[in-house]
Amino acid sequence: MQTFYVMYDPHCGLCTEVRDWMGRQPAYVNLQLLASDSDEARRRFPDLPPGELSVVSDSGQVWLGDRAFILCLWVLRAYRGWARKLSSPMLLPMARQAFEMVSRNRRNVSDLLKLRSEAEMKQRLSEVEIPTCRMK
Repeated sequence: MQTFYVMYDPHCGLCTEVRDWMGRQPAYVNLQLLASDSDEARRRFPDLPPGELSVVSDSGQVWLGDRAFILCLWVLRAYRGWARKLSSPMLLPMARQAFEMVSRNRRNVSDLLKLRSEAEMKQRLSEVEIPTCRMK
C-alpha cells in the first residue's frame, strides 16, 4: 500500500482542523485527504457514507469510523505506537467508545473550541458587506 485516501466531513470544524493537522504530520504512506462530499471523493468512492471518517487504501481496503481513526494514527510516524496501544484487546473498546462520543458530538466540540469548517468560513465571508470606495 502506497496511498491512503482519507475522507472527512468538510462541514465540521473539528474534522477540518484534524485534516490540517494530519497533513502536517510525517506519514509512512502518501495521504490524500478528501472532503467526503467532493466530486473526487464521490467519483472514486461512491458507496462510502458521506460525512463519516473513512479510509480507503490504494489496494481497495476500507476502514470506517473508529477503525479509520486508529488507522489514521497508525500511518503517522509519531503515532503508530498509540495506534498499537489503542487497538489492543484491553483498550479497543474504550477507544471505540471515545471515538463514537467525539464523533456524535463533533459539532458541539467544534463550537466549544471555536473551530470553523471551510464551508462555515466561506458562508460567513459571503455575508460580510464590503464598503465601496468612492473617489472625489
